[in-house]
Amino acid sequence: MLTIHCRGKSEPLTWRSGTAIPADAVWLDLCQPDAAETQACEEAAGLELPRREDIRGIGLAGRNRCLGDALFLQMSSFADAEDEQKRATPLSLVLTPHLLVTQRFARSGSFDTAASQWHETQHDEGAASALSELIETMAERTAQSMQKIGGEVADLSRKVFTDTREETRKLRRWLVHVGHLEARLAVSRGSLLGITRIVAFICENHPDWIPQTQSSRVSMVRNDLKALDEFDEQLTGKLQFLLDSIFGFISVNQNSVMKLFTVVAVAAFPPTVLAGIWGMNFKYMPALSQPWGYGMALATIALSILVPLAIFKWRGWLTRD
Repeated sequence: MLTIHCRGKSEPLTWRSGTAIPADAVWLDLCQPDAAETQACEEAAGLELPRREDIRGIGLAGRNRCLGDALFLQMSSFADAEDEQKRATPLSLVLTPHLLVTQRFARSGSFDTAASQWHETQHDEGAASALSELIETMAERTAQSMQKIGGEVADLSRKVFTDTREETRKLRRWLVHVGHLEARLAVSRGSLLGITRIVAFICENHPDWIPQTQSSRVSMVRNDLKALDEFDEQLTGKLQFLLDSIFGFISVNQNSVMKLFTVVAVAAFPPTVLAGIWGMNFKYMPALSQPWGYGMALATIALSILVPLAIFKWRGWLTRD
């Protein structure tokens, strides 16, 4: 689909095959385009747009570059914050002095929000203002996604670090939750990296035909991205700490089970030995013919159980843990 954003109009236009792109078009937004839509944009911009395999690649075609009066800005991985389970897709931004052409291969709320805000403000600086609006929106929504993950990390941390002992199956569920949070953070991290590279490239090259107002907007986004990068490092460290802590609690629970088995084995050892000795088929055995022999054997076996348990209790080895 090709969406056309024109100067001075409050609503975007949807391109239809066979029609010409308006002369006052400022932003051409390609979403999962077909060959005809791509060709129409190439004719309007007067240049060849990168293909999807080039955007995803790590070669020269997949890098940010400046060719004449056109900026080719690529993101090999971008996922919108509105759907964190969505798979990341490549994204291409081509900026000329009079036209912005964007190529994306999935629906994105960032583009819808940026387009709506751009139409409301109606900047007079054309394609550069549309690019600035889009970059600001993408950075803001990526920040919102990371903040949401940070809130979930904090909630999980409060659940993990409590005075009560949690069951192992609950700890395993939390372990899976940590994995899901890390996967979502990785998607946001990929988007953050792509936006950072684009912003850094614009700030370092700074073409003369980009108005100073829009360059300042991009520079402000660069400062925000630095803060987001530090926040990403904090979240990564917290997730690693939670992962290690949950593993530690699982180990504690397993050690408690092994401790219980050890106490039972030690307490059962003396009566087992005594019962084994008195169960031998010897003809002559002390107290074999005595009327009190059976009671003495039972009392001795019971005492051999109680004495180790009393020692364990005295040493504090029979606590609830």
